[in-house]
Amino acid sequence: MQSAIFKTWWASLCYSSLVAGIAVPSNNAASETLDRRHSGCPAVWTDIAADLNQLFSGCSDPARQAIRTIFHDCFPGSNCDGSLILAGECTSRPENAQMIPVCDTLGDKAQQYNVSTADMIQAAAALGTKACGGPSIAFKIGRKDSSTPSPTGQLPAGNATAATQIAAFASKGFSANELIALVGAHSAGKNLAGTALDTTVNQLDSTKFYPETQDASAPASLDSDRFLSNSTATKTIWKGFGASASAWHAAFVPAMEKMSVMGNDVLTLNDCSSIIS
Repeated sequence: MQSAIFKTWWASLCYSSLVAGIAVPSNNAASETLDRRHSGCPAVWTDIAADLNQLFSGCSDPARQAIRTIFHDCFPGSNCDGSLILAGECTSRPENAQMIPVCDTLGDKAQQYNVSTADMIQAAAALGTKACGGPSIAFKIGRKDSSTPSPTGQLPAGNATAATQIAAFASKGFSANELIALVGAHSAGKNLAGTALDTTVNQLDSTKFYPETQDASAPASLDSDRFLSNSTATKTIWKGFGASASAWHAAFVPAMEKMSVMGNDVLTLNDCSSIIS
């Protein structure tokens, strides 16, 4: 967290209301024949899921990195558009440096399978979450790719105060409750030195991460997380998620799904959630 590379709210990992930009279904997937088992989801996504599940097995480092990509692609420009990879943001921005390996992998796989890079990022985040023992997140396809860089300076820093983080998320349409739920992804996170952010690093489990951050018993913690855990505005929410995994799941899943369609009209997207298993 002291490193420039580590200066993002989500730098450990491994998360607007739906903005009015409209995404159209991908036209670049000649191989995407319909698979009736997936309610209209193109069959190629079954192959992609099998490929990524092998890569992410056991909550591997690529799985942790994949969980982070949803935040770093969607949040800066309020649009999930693949610019994290397509605009070179992974390699050009210090806050993304830890994700370079998975960005390279996902970019290559989007080309290999002839699908949208923006959709590939979302598939990887959902599958990475499952590989790390987290809940199932809805996955939809049809986002429009963009090679235009997102605005800089949008990600809260690793030492951001609770008030700064709450304001940053509010500006994108997320409540404090959603912010604290999304931070729970750090349960499977490691810092730049490779130190885990809770004592069960291969498992997304709120009952370890939240209490251990709050009472300073975690192997390592981000300053930004510690500030949220002790802020009068958020410490009650923080403690609640630490006490109940089901309460955390109930908040984390919709918050992740909300982020995954930022900048898109969800009604234009095709549901492929059945590949997340």
